[in-house]
Amino acid sequence: MPTLMLPWGPLHYQDAGSGPPLLLVSGLNGLARPWQGTVPALAQHFRVISHDHRGLGASGAWAGDYSVDQIAADVLALMDGLGLARAHIVGHSLGGAVAQALAADHPDRVAGLVVYASWPGPDAFFTRSMQMRRDLLVGLGVEAFVRTAPLGLYPPDWIAQNDAVLAAAMPAAIDAFPGTATMLRRMDACLAHDRRASLGRIGARTLVLGLADDSSTPLHCSRELARAIPGAQLQVLPYGGHNAHLVVPGVVTRALLDFLPKQALQAAVAAG
Repeated sequence: MPTLMLPWGPLHYQDAGSGPPLLLVSGLNGLARPWQGTVPALAQHFRVISHDHRGLGASGAWAGDYSVDQIAADVLALMDGLGLARAHIVGHSLGGAVAQALAADHPDRVAGLVVYASWPGPDAFFTRSMQMRRDLLVGLGVEAFVRTAPLGLYPPDWIAQNDAVLAAAMPAAIDAFPGTATMLRRMDACLAHDRRASLGRIGARTLVLGLADDSSTPLHCSRELARAIPGAQLQVLPYGGHNAHLVVPGVVTRALLDFLPKQALQAAVAAG
C-alpha cells in the first residue's frame, strides 16, 4: 500500500483504476481491505481509493481519541495529498457518518455522495446496541467481542452457512484487533456522531443505501437520513445485513455503478 505522511504519522491507502476519483470510507474496523470485493468492478470506471484509518491496519499508531470530524479531516488530507479537488464519497456505517460531515462542511470537495448502512445520530436503539458492544468488550474481552461480532454484521442464514469460515478466521481477527482502548474510543466516536442539524446543508447528489435486514443500523436510520438530506434517493437492498459489501458485493457494486456518474468531474476550488 502507498503511504501519505500526515502530521500524526503515515496514512496507508490503496489506489486502483482510473477515471473520476471515488473514495471508499470504511466503518468501525477502519480498514481498506473489506472493500476489495467491490474494487475490481468499480475500478473499471473510477479511480478507487480506500485507506486504513489512523491507528489501524498499516497506518501509523494513534493513542488519542477519535471523532467523525477527525476522520473526515484525514480524508481531506488524503485528497489534498493526491491532488484531488473533488471526489465521489462512499461511506459505510461510521464511514457514512464521515461522508455526512464531508458533504455538509466541505460541499465543494464532494461531487457525489453515497451514505451506506449509516445513521444520522444516535437514537435509543443505536445507543443501547453500541453500549451493549462496549459492555461486552470490557466485561468479556476481545475473544468474546470478535466471536459475537458477526451477529450484528451478517444475515442469520449467512452466518449459519459460513460458520466454519468465521471460526477459521477468528485467530487472525483476534491478532489484528487494534486493542480494547482503541475500539472503545472508536465506539465513543459513533455515539457522539449527530449530524441531524446539518444534513439539510448537503447539496451533493446523494444516495442513501439501506439494508432491509441490517440489525446494526436498521432501515429506519436510512429512512431518516433520506428524509433529512435534500433530494436524497433512498435505495433499500433486501439482503446482506450490515456488511452487505462482503455478503453480496456484486449487488452493492451494481447499486454504486447505477448511481454514480462516470464522466470526468469538473474542477472545483479547493477548500480554504
